[in-house]
Amino acid sequence: MKLLSSIGSPALSRVGFCRAVFFASISVALLVVPTLAYAQNSHKQTARHPHPRIDDTAPTYAEPETILTDGAAGIQPTSGPAISLSAPGSFTTVGPAWAAIGPTPIPNGQTIPADVNGISLTQSPVSGRVTSVAIDPGNASIVYVGAAQGGVYKSTNGGATWTRLMDGAMTLAVGSLELDPTDATGNTLLVGSGESNFSGDSYAGFGVYRVTALKSGSPVLSGPFGSNQFIHRGIPGLAIDPNNHNNVYVGSATGQQGIGPQAPTGAPPRGLFRSTDGASTFTKLAVANLPATADFRVTSIVYEPGNSDRVFVGIADANVPNAFGGIYFTGNASAPSPTFTKLRATSKKDFAPIKFAINKIGNTVTVVAVTGETAPNNQGQGQAYKAVYDSSKSTINPTFSPLPAANGFADGQGSYNLGVAIDPTNANNIYVVGTLNGTFLFSRDGGQTFTPSNDRLHVDSHMVGVAPSNPSVIYTGNDGGVWQSTDAGVTWLRDRNNSTFSATQFQSIAVHPTDPNFSIGGTQDNGTNFFRPNRTWHRVDFGDGGYALIDQNATNTENVTMYHTYFNITGVLIGFGRVLKTSCATEGQWSFKGNSSDPADVDPTVVHCDGTTNGLNGISLNDAVNFYAPMALGPGNPNKVYFGTDKLYRSTNKGDTMTVVSQVFAAGVPVSDIGISKTNDAVRIVGLNNGKVFATITGGATAANMTDVTFVGTPTTGMPAKYIARTVIDPNNANTAYVVFNGNAIAGRHVWKTTNLNNTGTGTVAWTAIDG
Repeated sequence: MKLLSSIGSPALSRVGFCRAVFFASISVALLVVPTLAYAQNSHKQTARHPHPRIDDTAPTYAEPETILTDGAAGIQPTSGPAISLSAPGSFTTVGPAWAAIGPTPIPNGQTIPADVNGISLTQSPVSGRVTSVAIDPGNASIVYVGAAQGGVYKSTNGGATWTRLMDGAMTLAVGSLELDPTDATGNTLLVGSGESNFSGDSYAGFGVYRVTALKSGSPVLSGPFGSNQFIHRGIPGLAIDPNNHNNVYVGSATGQQGIGPQAPTGAPPRGLFRSTDGASTFTKLAVANLPATADFRVTSIVYEPGNSDRVFVGIADANVPNAFGGIYFTGNASAPSPTFTKLRATSKKDFAPIKFAINKIGNTVTVVAVTGETAPNNQGQGQAYKAVYDSSKSTINPTFSPLPAANGFADGQGSYNLGVAIDPTNANNIYVVGTLNGTFLFSRDGGQTFTPSNDRLHVDSHMVGVAPSNPSVIYTGNDGGVWQSTDAGVTWLRDRNNSTFSATQFQSIAVHPTDPNFSIGGTQDNGTNFFRPNRTWHRVDFGDGGYALIDQNATNTENVTMYHTYFNITGVLIGFGRVLKTSCATEGQWSFKGNSSDPADVDPTVVHCDGTTNGLNGISLNDAVNFYAPMALGPGNPNKVYFGTDKLYRSTNKGDTMTVVSQVFAAGVPVSDIGISKTNDAVRIVGLNNGKVFATITGGATAANMTDVTFVGTPTTGMPAKYIARTVIDPNNANTAYVVFNGNAIAGRHVWKTTNLNNTGTGTVAWTAIDG
């Protein structure tokens, strides 16, 4: 399969932007000598990983009980009961006992480099997306990493083994970590919950957590603090006063919930916050011309080392008239009302997040900023800047100058892939992370040139950190997990994603009808993975894994029909992969059924291991569709196959042909979930991104709108216009159905039930809220 050049300069293809020369989220390291600047477009075309963008314009109607007073029901009080972590993971459970089955890790990850067929040559172990890092000031082997949805992990041996520190918290989504700089023993860690990498799966959080007694046998987790200001948001910016740990700056930005690219409704305004009581309570601050009441995204905050008043703040915003995105600075951060000055404005067609790194040697301070801006001359997204100033001066006005050698390090994903670090002992050593050939770049000359060092890494980087006590030790994190270098980023150890680190983000899972140890599941940027009867994991296809299905007529573990989606984007790729034999379930051997802007993706002359071919199957490339398009199975042998765009498709021949079996439910609004009766294929229910529900009991081409008046837009009894996360028909009673709304923190309005689905023709279906 070849790649399609589309959406600007980045290369696209099917499956995640899957493969052709190379597969989804893989790039080949560009070999250059250290004296050469990094050249963005000098590599072969490679696949990149697209991300559904969050809908930042979600309705402002607030869910009842979303914004809570301290101690109110539904949210842990801001004073937060402390949880002892002496026995991580050992918490009281209600109902059946659950046991983790992995993967820990995925042994054959999508890592760099790949061969000409897109198969990884190293297949290093991978886990899941890592967003943040904090390294002990006195011991390079003691490190803390935050995962997108895996919580916080601690290692005392450089990542050889890990211990969980956040089990029992209200959320495992982590956006930032900061060790208390006033504690030389490194015994206190602040955690900003909620990821803000501006992807559709950057999950929101609840506030700031604190972990104390880090180096004891019983570390203590408390929080969330500031839940009123931070619920439903992410916290990518977190900084502690280097001289007074009571002063804490926090930056909030967009978070999201579920796999639909929709921001939570009624979330509090984003912005810059400060605590003067050690992150227990927070006050929202004005920044330059932005009043404290304004809603703006803060993506990074850093103090000048040793100085309580000098703080740099990065704000992401659209490139529109009066845009406020850029680098801001205050010289009186500890004042009751700090004053900020914009040092540099950012420019990008949508918005450009900013990340900082800072170095101070004597009186010379070096600040490096990376942004998601589009670089000049079609070099892709991602720019770097540097400012150097004399800290001994009473008044400073740092000037940020471009570092063009890093241009394009984020390829086409400047809002998602960026991070920066600087050697605390040598300002010439700068590290920038992004994606593809910019997955990891190092400079030894202060940013004049950059060299890629990507071997064995997964692409789509988010963080990088330098050990203060030994700057040869570097940690970096990406969509595949965490890696360590002991030679200042030249080579990477591939075993840091191991049996003690688990952060894989599953989007779905399917189970064999007779063998419970036979499962497949789709994961974020780590492909589709197979839990084998011997209880081991193996990646069986590349790209983004979405919905996964197993035909329930299988009578053995070899002749098994399996399906999974990749990414889906209108005008680019809509469809799914299928394989008919377990032994053929390997990457590149799944037949693609659907539609693509690249004819190679649906080339019927390509014969796969199971004897089947790719092909068009009737799905329109013009349909509105979710990134993770829903699929479902109906009864019959083989199972009927359903696929949702802005309409419902059905197949009776394992997806070879898909027939439209519904109207367009709502123009431009995709189906978010599909429910099919196990006993009657004509009984179908679908949910949409806008919270509407449609159903048919006859299999007719026009489904009835059965959205209850209390579902959407009724502030006293209903829900805001959120997407439907699940639709289920009772397997034993086709008249009983359930719908689940996305979201949390609202009692009694997320799960709804009807027992008279058979009344769809008359519009008298009655729904009852049954949760909480």
